Amino acid sequence: MKHTIRWMVAALVIAALQLSACAQAPAANPKIAPVKVEPIEGSDLKRVVLTDKAAERLDIQTVPVREDQVSRTRTVGGEVVTAAEANAMWVRVRLNASDLNQVDVSQPAFVRNLDDEEDDDAEEGGLEAEADDPPDELDAAEDSDDGSGTLYYTVGSAGQNLVPGQRVWVQLSLVGGEGSRKIVPYAALIYDVNGQTWVYTNPEPLTFVRQSVTIDYIEDDFAFLTEGPDAGTEVVVVGGAELYGAETGVSK
Repeated sequence: MKHTIRWMVAALVIAALQLSACAQAPAANPKIAPVKVEPIEGSDLKRVVLTDKAAERLDIQTVPVREDQVSRTRTVGGEVVTAAEANAMWVRVRLNASDLNQVDVSQPAFVRNLDDEEDDDAEEGGLEAEADDPPDELDAAEDSDDGSGTLYYTVGSAGQNLVPGQRVWVQLSLVGGEGSRKIVPYAALIYDVNGQTWVYTNPEPLTFVRQSVTIDYIEDDFAFLTEGPDAGTEVVVVGGAELYGAETGVSK
């Protein structure tokens, strides 16, 4: 009997020690989600909030939106021509229907030698030329049924060094090409499944909100916007696709 009691006491002591050890064990640290997605009241959009480590892992990078006055132009190839009945040099430019409809013929063109780089400042190295109807001998059924056509520009006395048949660069002004535009890197653009265009703004540290933009045109590595975030707003240029996936669940 005494032997049995000793074993019962020993068992109780061991159980008590085990309970004491469990009570003293530190509680596991709760896991912190690297990304938190919060609904934005009154909107279908969501706010994406990252931890420092998540932002570092995604290598999130931003740049500010800038706003500038722009003058949109297009440089195309042209040919110098002349007419016996007119004491002037003409430059002939053949364009497809799309380009033809975009040219603002009320604005002067600038003519440069082919040796000049296409992106040179035309007003520094070009000859100013005005759009005009050509003499009859030059206007010989230039327009086509597909909507393509030909424009003629007269070059003043400064064009005396041009020779008939010479190939030249002609910088044309485009319709609606002048005005203020918001400018973001092309890398900032996000296209959704419906083709709508967005950027991610960074209104607060580690917080990102998607905003729609309207693109006027894209040139080189920049998008020129008629609608978008205010100048100075930080927009994401690296990591935007990952933010879109986190917000919508749609992988880019």
